Amino acid sequence: MESIRKSTPFLLAILSLSLAVYQLFSVYTSSEFQNRGNEMVSKWEERIQPLREALPDGVAQVGYVDDAALRGDSSLLDVNEFQLMQYSVAPAAMDLGMNHEWIIGNFNDDENLEAWLTEQIGAYELQGFGFGVYLIHDVKN
Repeated sequence: MESIRKSTPFLLAILSLSLAVYQLFSVYTSSEFQNRGNEMVSKWEERIQPLREALPDGVAQVGYVDDAALRGDSSLLDVNEFQLMQYSVAPAAMDLGMNHEWIIGNFNDDENLEAWLTEQIGAYELQGFGFGVYLIHDVKN
């Protein structure tokens, strides 16, 4: 009985260390830990790069519209995508709405986009970058 009592702390320490090593191994071998290039922000950056290059030099502020504006429901605003887009187009500042010469559109459903744009701003130029991302130039503004 005395030997069990003396060996219990050592057995618990060995068990704890074993579990810690197992957990460390599990985290290290996970694909997210090893493939940092596949993280969400990096993928987003890669996807938005052509839009950033198409944005004229010297543009300090751009508008931003998404499905929330298209459907007239502000609760549909995807705040995460707004923040990622703001990060991606920096140093240009983004502002919700269409009160700028250059507007970034980010839509999941762009079926009625051109009719909606004509109704909202009239004359515009539209450049698509895939994934529902557009650069809209309000030619009157």
